[in-house]
Amino acid sequence: MNVITWNCQGLGSSLADRTLTDEVRAKDPLLVFLSETKAGISRIKGIHNKLDYTQGIIIPNDGRCGGLAMLWREGTGVRFKSYSNSHIDVEVYENPSSSPWRATSFYGQPDATKCTISWELLKVLKVQNHFSWIFFGDFNKISHLDKKFRGPDRDARQMREFRDCLNRCGLFNLGFVGQRYTWCNRRFEKQRTKLKLDRMVVSESWSEKFPDAIVHHYTMSVSNHCLLTLYLHCRQPHKPIRKRFFFKAMWTRGD
Repeated sequence: MNVITWNCQGLGSSLADRTLTDEVRAKDPLLVFLSETKAGISRIKGIHNKLDYTQGIIIPNDGRCGGLAMLWREGTGVRFKSYSNSHIDVEVYENPSSSPWRATSFYGQPDATKCTISWELLKVLKVQNHFSWIFFGDFNKISHLDKKFRGPDRDARQMREFRDCLNRCGLFNLGFVGQRYTWCNRRFEKQRTKLKLDRMVVSESWSEKFPDAIVHHYTMSVSNHCLLTLYLHCRQPHKPIRKRFFFKAMWTRGD
């Protein structure tokens, strides 16, 4: 069982649609979250019907940008809770004998001057939470300077606010396999910049519920962003590149 999150940077081209279709059919995910779809409701409905993921929430694009979608198959134990232009929140009921858990997909404010809006939303969602929680997507921010390869320095205060928000919400990173950075500008040599913008963070109770969970970062040819796949019950002989740990306010480096 797995969950996919991907900033696809636009659906509608035959290559992007085919890439998404191939990934979903190969991985058979419980949930599919897409950000920056740059597509309206009719376009996304056509895609999710093709995928046979006919249930979900669609946030249409705003002009030429934005757009979110969280998709799942009919009959899946998923209950919708809330949405905005930046998030889609659901509860997952795997079976009657196990307790539900919460999954929140997220797209952070791309404007650096508005990043506090993202963190305030996360805090509000935390207050509404009563279950084990996983929070994932494109945060559009890095937590530390070592989550960046080349490019201009990032604002230290904004990175600290990001870390403080995760700490207050009791969320920490899962280990991952694959690319260290999840976004690349795809320029050549010294002009190339890489960042870790996409991630999955979880509560301690969620980690205890799924102790074998691991995230894989897959490079995609049709987007600057990696596709992230969460394997809930992974028993493969892969080790996470980073160990799990909690954010602490006094820390200034680390994941």
